[in-house]
Amino acid sequence: MCVQSQISLWQGLSMSLRFGNWRDSRMAIVTSYFDASGGSDQIVVASAAVIASPEIWEEFDRRWNSCLAAFDVSALHMKEFAHSNGEFEKWKWDEPKRRRFLNGLLWIIEDLIEFTSVCSVYIDDYRYADKYFQLSESMRPYTLGSLTCASRIVMWAAEHGHDIDDLIWVFEKGDQDQSDLRKHWDLVYPDANVSPIFCKKRDIYPNKDKCRHIRPFEAADLIAFEHLQIHRLLDKNQGEVLYVDQLRHPIQRMRNWPSAKDWHTHDVASLEKLCTHWNVQPR
Repeated sequence: MCVQSQISLWQGLSMSLRFGNWRDSRMAIVTSYFDASGGSDQIVVASAAVIASPEIWEEFDRRWNSCLAAFDVSALHMKEFAHSNGEFEKWKWDEPKRRRFLNGLLWIIEDLIEFTSVCSVYIDDYRYADKYFQLSESMRPYTLGSLTCASRIVMWAAEHGHDIDDLIWVFEKGDQDQSDLRKHWDLVYPDANVSPIFCKKRDIYPNKDKCRHIRPFEAADLIAFEHLQIHRLLDKNQGEVLYVDQLRHPIQRMRNWPSAKDWHTHDVASLEKLCTHWNVQPR
């Protein structure tokens, strides 16, 4: 992607939602991972967001594209990477190359992303709380995870002097229960001047003549996928002690990020507290 294409993408996304100095905005890119081997077998919904200014996203695109090109890869798809499928098929037994690739991408995130927000919703715990509260009628797991990420971003923005109207929200299009998120967004943020937009990872928005990768989705995808993996490991261990050296290398690195202290998990206790706070009716 040429520099002008990068600029037009982030200027276009910014100006389509907020008139004014687009460089003063902060753009939150949000995606979610569903541990869905068969719908009812979900363990967790992991939502992740990465935040930076449109100006920083230009540099992010340039460096992310350069890293992908250095490894002769067109895009990062974590499901393909994890299972050595697609473009990563020949990497299956080349662990040093796999680690160099992810390290390169993680360095870009660490150098440029201003804030990350992650929320994991345990599905079994959600269903347990739903037995006693009308939780499923109130909010779906995807919406709960996404709005929890959003609330952390709003608090971060306030701490750094950014008004909520300076936030631009871009969600990956096609995630499960997205209509539920649309419905609840205006209820949670009725006074916000901007609404979220939904784009595919490779999208024609805002220029219908150009289809391009929205690279920050790949960064959020990486973070959300690693959280999905750690919750799978916790589920597999069934309460046994989990040591740091048992974790995948990327999550070991992520847990040291400053924003990691704001990552959140919704379990039974958290969900019951939320139901009481939101006045969700009991069954």
